[in-house]
Amino acid sequence: MLKEIKISNFAIIENLRIEFRAGLNVMTGETGAGKSILIDALNLILGGRADTDFIRSGQTSATVEAVFQTGDAEILDQIRQLEIDSEAGELIIKRTLSNTGKNRCLLNDSTITVATLQKICNRLVDIHGQHDHQALLRPETHLDLLDRYGKTLEDRQTFGNHFSDYQTGLKQLAAMQAQEKNKKEREELLRFQLQEIDAANLSSPEEEELKIEKHKLRHAEKLHQSIESTLNQLTEVEGSALEQLGWANKELASLCDIDPELKKPAGRAETAYFEIEELVEELRGYLRSIEFNPSRLEEIEDRLAEINGLKRKYGVDIPALLEKRDAMAVELDSLSSNQEKMQELQNEIQRQEKGLQEEAGALAEKREKTAKLIKKSVEKELRDLNMAQVQFGVRFDYDPDPHGFARFRGNTVKLYPTGIGTLEFLFSPNPGEELRPMVKIASGGELSRVMLALKSILNKQDPVAVMVFDEVDTGIGGKVAEQVGKKLKKVAAEKQVFCITHLPQIAGMASAHYLVQKTVTGNRTHSSIRELGYDERVEEIARMSGGATITPATLKHAEEMIKSAK
Repeated sequence: MLKEIKISNFAIIENLRIEFRAGLNVMTGETGAGKSILIDALNLILGGRADTDFIRSGQTSATVEAVFQTGDAEILDQIRQLEIDSEAGELIIKRTLSNTGKNRCLLNDSTITVATLQKICNRLVDIHGQHDHQALLRPETHLDLLDRYGKTLEDRQTFGNHFSDYQTGLKQLAAMQAQEKNKKEREELLRFQLQEIDAANLSSPEEEELKIEKHKLRHAEKLHQSIESTLNQLTEVEGSALEQLGWANKELASLCDIDPELKKPAGRAETAYFEIEELVEELRGYLRSIEFNPSRLEEIEDRLAEINGLKRKYGVDIPALLEKRDAMAVELDSLSSNQEKMQELQNEIQRQEKGLQEEAGALAEKREKTAKLIKKSVEKELRDLNMAQVQFGVRFDYDPDPHGFARFRGNTVKLYPTGIGTLEFLFSPNPGEELRPMVKIASGGELSRVMLALKSILNKQDPVAVMVFDEVDTGIGGKVAEQVGKKLKKVAAEKQVFCITHLPQIAGMASAHYLVQKTVTGNRTHSSIRELGYDERVEEIARMSGGATITPATLKHAEEMIKSAK
């Protein structure tokens, strides 16, 4: 339900905060008092167009904020997916308009897009009148209403899931058929590439090892000269490092008997001597291993050229090329079994087509039966709303599809995610006129009453919890107005209903009655709204009944209206 709304600098509303109640909330007031501005503000909250013309004259921004309470699982799931907290199902929606164009849209203090807001609010509020939220002006909504009335929404969802699986299968088959068309060329290419890569006998560490060996072969002479020179300095020349270290070792050893503290340095000298000896042996061994081999160098360069050629050709390094080789092998194996898989998929698609045809046909039959029932129910409701001559109907269009598979009553028809065919509500407001699409001929007031009739018979099935009726009382009065009020009250037993009205019969049915007033202070126009107490309600309903002059008789009549409504 809508718990509260705050409006700041919006049109002729300077500052407004009003709380609403469950049940039927009625708004009344003189023509031009600003009742439509409240609808404009609510439309903005629901994701309507952010027009800077709504900003109050002399101000730079306008703000509308609404607090909703909802237990709708789908709405709460959408909000959870947005990672927005909604404690106890409370939604605080705030929109700010700025004349600089920097508008903001917030849900529980988190910024969201207007498109996201619209998606959420589509299940929160329906506004019926001359506004964008008139569901009856969207033919796709007619199917929702019919399926809700006939309790076939679950059947439609099941069919939609099966149809989606079928569409996926068709795409897979098309891909496989395209693959089959180029299969021979692809197989030949894959075999050649696999043979080329396998023949190269690649391994991940080989390239680096070859580069190291190549570098060593190219600098073999420098290595030989440097190692030989180092060995000469260590052992061969007079006064070599090893000779000098040997002398120092003997001297220190002879001094240990004189001073025991020299044992440690003497030990280190001895270790150093042995280390140098081991170093000399290692260098001699390395010197013997140095290879002057131009043919091996040429062989390595040829191998590296082969590896680099494959890397350039396939555009990846060796590890990635080996992974690509494995993927090629898998694809080649898949191509070899493509025919078998295609046949299996074709058999599955044929099975799906048979099932879809049966489901779609059964769903269409149910809908046509529902259409007869909803026609009678709506026309009955409309008779109570002073539309006795109105005819209501449902037209089904089963579009032909020469290339399709679904047959219905001897014809091949087009299949949609919602079943076969489309439907649209028809309407004839006057006797002798043929039924025509409702979206083309029904007036705003007629649409509101048709929707009221539908909501009366669909009250429990409709997930939208808040309904707003604007101009529902157009062209009616007397007993019919009382019937409209009763139907609004009936809908309000399950929903929170808002109704802007000029009729006392409807105002008398209210659970809460709000008065919209316009005043002029200091050459500025202000619009305000407040909830009326019992005595104020009586006076306002009396004014609506008797005009400017309120008499004891009109006051008494107003009291009777309120009491009879209870």
